[in-house]
Amino acid sequence: MTEELQPFNEANALLADPQALRRQMQRDGYLFFRGLLPAAPVNDLYAEIMAICRSANWADADDHPVGQPRLEGSPEFWEVYDQVQVLEDFHALPHRRELLEIIATLVQETPFVHPRNIARISFPQAQHFTTPPHQDYVHIQGTPEVYTTWLPLCDCPQALGGVAVLAGSHVNDILPVHKANGAGGLGIHTEDLGLPWHTSDYRAGDVLVFHSHTVHKALPNITRDQIRISVDYRYQGVSGALVEDGLLPHYNRLTWDQIYQGWRRPELQYYWRDLPLTTVARDGSFHANAKPTQN
Repeated sequence: MTEELQPFNEANALLADPQALRRQMQRDGYLFFRGLLPAAPVNDLYAEIMAICRSANWADADDHPVGQPRLEGSPEFWEVYDQVQVLEDFHALPHRRELLEIIATLVQETPFVHPRNIARISFPQAQHFTTPPHQDYVHIQGTPEVYTTWLPLCDCPQALGGVAVLAGSHVNDILPVHKANGAGGLGIHTEDLGLPWHTSDYRAGDVLVFHSHTVHKALPNITRDQIRISVDYRYQGVSGALVEDGLLPHYNRLTWDQIYQGWRRPELQYYWRDLPLTTVARDGSFHANAKPTQN
C-alpha cells in the first residue's frame, strides 16, 4: 500500500517572525524554505562532487550513472566519498548566514555547527537501500535539541528521491528500532502513528530543517539515469551536550589534518576547540538491542 504524500507547509513567510517560526517547528517538527540559499554555491558544490564521480567512472560526461549502484559503506564507495570529505566547500556551506540565523532562532542561543558533515549519493535502481523511516537522535545523541538541515544539491523532484517528514512525529519519545537496509542501518514502524507524510519537489537552494525526534525517510530514486546528491548538516545550541565522537569526521576514515590540507579558510578549521562544549558518551544500546530486520 502506497502512503499518500502531502506537500510541505512552507515557512518563508515566517522568516521575519521568530516566534511564528518556533511555533511552526513545535507544531510540525520541521520547517521548509524555498530558495533560502542562493543557487550558486549549491550548484558549485554539486559540480565539485559530480566531477569526482566522473573521475571515478561513477558517472559519464552527461552526469548519468555508469555501472551498478555504489552503495554507501561498500568497498567501492570510499574511492569517491573520501574525496568528498576533503572538499572545503562541502564543509563551508553549513556555516552560511542564512542557515545559522534559522538555527539561532530555534535554539535561542549561539548556534553550534556540528563538524560531522554528511553527503549522500543516491543511485537509481537501488530502492532496496533507500533510507527507512527513522529519528536522527538515535544516531546523533547528545542533546535532543539538535536540528538537521537537508539540502539537495540539484533540483530534486520526488522521482529523484528527496526526504519526506512525518509531520508532528517529534512529540513522541524515541520509538523502538529494528535493523534495516539503507544509511544508518536502523528503521522504525510508523503505520500506527496516524500522522501524515509531507514532502515536495525540491529545487537547488531549498532547505528542510527538522528536529532530532522527527521521523523522516528518504524516497527512492526511481529515475532511469540520474544520481541524487544531497547533504546533511546538523546544529544545536552551544550549551547543549554533544556526543564525544560528534567532533570526528563522518565515518572517521580521515583525520581533520588530512581533510584540511590545502584549505584557504582557517576559520573553518577546528572552530570548536575554543568553545565551552560539554561532551557525553555515546549510548550503544540502540544498535545493540535493535530487533531483526522487518519487511
